[in-house]
Amino acid sequence: MNYQPAFTFPWLEEILACPACSASVRRFEDLYTCSACKRTYPVRYGIPDFRVAPDPYISIGQELDKIDKFFAPGRSFEDMLKAYYDITPESPPQLHTHYITAMNHAAVRGAALVRKLQKRFPDSGRKRFLDLGCGTAGMSIAACRDYREVVGVDVALRWLVMASVRLDEQGVAIPLICANAEALPLKDSSFNAVAADGVLEHVRSSARMRDETLRVLDSTGGFFFTTTNRYSILPEPHVRILGFGLLPRRLMEKVAMKFRHTPYRTHLHSRNELLRLFDGNAEVLPPQYDRGDLGRRHERVRRIWEFLRKIPFIRAILTRVVPQFFIFGQHGERGSRRIAAPAR
Repeated sequence: MNYQPAFTFPWLEEILACPACSASVRRFEDLYTCSACKRTYPVRYGIPDFRVAPDPYISIGQELDKIDKFFAPGRSFEDMLKAYYDITPESPPQLHTHYITAMNHAAVRGAALVRKLQKRFPDSGRKRFLDLGCGTAGMSIAACRDYREVVGVDVALRWLVMASVRLDEQGVAIPLICANAEALPLKDSSFNAVAADGVLEHVRSSARMRDETLRVLDSTGGFFFTTTNRYSILPEPHVRILGFGLLPRRLMEKVAMKFRHTPYRTHLHSRNELLRLFDGNAEVLPPQYDRGDLGRRHERVRRIWEFLRKIPFIRAILTRVVPQFFIFGQHGERGSRRIAAPAR
């Protein structure tokens, strides 16, 4: 299987930086070294690994063992995805189909999100796009149609390995980087647009992710996040339990283990929490869906929602219990601050 090594993208080398101290990095064979703090970052499976903290769900050693089990030369993206869940007993089997369907639909959904970002910020540039928490790179593929340079970043190396296969099958060349959203290995003001679909609730620090996003945006750039509403009236999408978000946070892990036999590391936000988090740097809005965004099966539901959300008093009631929020923001004062990276 052909992986796209980072050095085939000269422009990427120009914007890489040490996630710990922001200094420049240099690559020699399968290792990046910081010119200032001398930290080193390996290249694994052709993917630079700039993580300063591991994935919350799995250690780096365990993840590499798992990749060796599901990856095989010649295996398709779809077969890899199925093989991954076959060796992931900690993920509930009853949700595997749900997860796989979402990943297969990611390119279509990603295209819709890119359109919304561009519509909201029509004056932002179209040169460079960051797919933050890219997973298997569905939105990255969609963004290639409108941006000359696209980068996919995710903390999970296993998803990026699958993404490499998916990109290869699609004939798309996009650099992938393994890194924390709270400590990006990218220089200031490097991107015209940043999008993160369902990522904010999975990071260790939402505030750090916010600040890093603003930091890497240029002066006219815009970002677009989607995130699940803690108080949604629909089943929580990660464990599919109705009313899960109403539980005290200290009980969520216990309930997830009891009824889904899966660990729960997600930190869902309410609308008020999001408003405090972004504090004037972004708008927190109920979702707006254009025709086709939800697929044919849910077109009727989409039309009903679009009708109801235009009625002020109904919108005021539904805003607090919608399934997710759309967050649109631009470069601000926070974007110029460099925050401390998480400890190793």
